Amino acid sequence: MKTNRRLWPPVILVLLTLGCGQSGPKTYPVAGTVTYQGKPLPLGIVMFVPNEGPSGKPAAIDEHGRYRLDATAGEHRVVVVAMPPRQGGRPDPNIEGGYDYTGVPEAKSLIPKKYNHPGTSGIRAVVKEQPQNTIDIALE
Repeated sequence: MKTNRRLWPPVILVLLTLGCGQSGPKTYPVAGTVTYQGKPLPLGIVMFVPNEGPSGKPAAIDEHGRYRLDATAGEHRVVVVAMPPRQGGRPDPNIEGGYDYTGVPEAKSLIPKKYNHPGTSGIRAVVKEQPQNTIDIALE
């Protein structure tokens, strides 16, 4: 029985492609603006925590209050953290991060700390199975 060698590369390519699908749950793009007291929040992170399944990766908030992330479809609790970088540390290469902040007070959050936890933020969002979700987040 003679096999046709020209057929093998396409067959191998199809088999490899079938095994290289997306791992994990399907996600959808989400973008929006985070505001606090009516003004864009200039820094921080946003995270969508689904009611079921694993949380996605947090997204950075840019200087205009904008964020972009991918999330699973369905209802999510939303977490927002806005802590400015700590100032006044002394350089120390022996410490993780390279600075010693002994005696330097913690930076104060730009927003109430209730927004830092999914159980207390009170913010909910619904991500739909569509090419783009726009979800603006207004903090009071």
